[in-house]
Amino acid sequence: MARSRTTPFFVSELSTGLMVLTSVGRGHKKKARTRQQLLDAALRIYARAGIGDLALNTLADEAGVSNGTIYNYFRSREQVLEAVGLELAVQLSEQILTVSEAVDSGAERLSIAVRTFMNKARTDPDWTRALITVVRYAEGMRSTLATYLRADLQAGRRQGDFHYAHEEMAMSMVISATLGAMNLLVEDGEVQHADRIAAEMVLQALGVPAEEAKRVAGLPLPGEGG
Repeated sequence: MARSRTTPFFVSELSTGLMVLTSVGRGHKKKARTRQQLLDAALRIYARAGIGDLALNTLADEAGVSNGTIYNYFRSREQVLEAVGLELAVQLSEQILTVSEAVDSGAERLSIAVRTFMNKARTDPDWTRALITVVRYAEGMRSTLATYLRADLQAGRRQGDFHYAHEEMAMSMVISATLGAMNLLVEDGEVQHADRIAAEMVLQALGVPAEEAKRVAGLPLPGEGG
């Protein structure tokens, strides 16, 4: 008579563990997708109507989820605003770091950053309107942007390209000037070479001589070619 075969205990436990891990992994992925869905919906509301019109039930409707689902992710409008601000800052900052990581010059890196923001304004006005709306209120967003910007300012100063009396004021000036130029592009339409013009003016404001500022701002962006 053939003996019945039983699965060894450790094999059964391993199989069960793998199924649990797979289930947990799927749950995390689904939660991340839903959170991103909510952030994208909030961006659309901010771009369309500003900060004041975002209520949690409005966000649920825009994202196509239940009101109860919202509270698994956010407890208040302020939490949504802060999360959206960080998302916006990290998205573009990481993109800028990717294209500028091989660049040593602080002036060139700052020019790349300003031009990248300006080109984003040209290609995605809704994203830009949301950014301009959110940045005034989201402290985490401003802190993230300042962290990236501070490193470029300090590098440019060490290299003798930047000359400014107060670092915090210099950062505020760069951010305000860049956002103002982005807003002009979004609201008033196409401006030829807007990204280069904005970068050139910011560099001059930081003490870079006019001809050098024009040269740096006119360099091809990494990956653009000559």
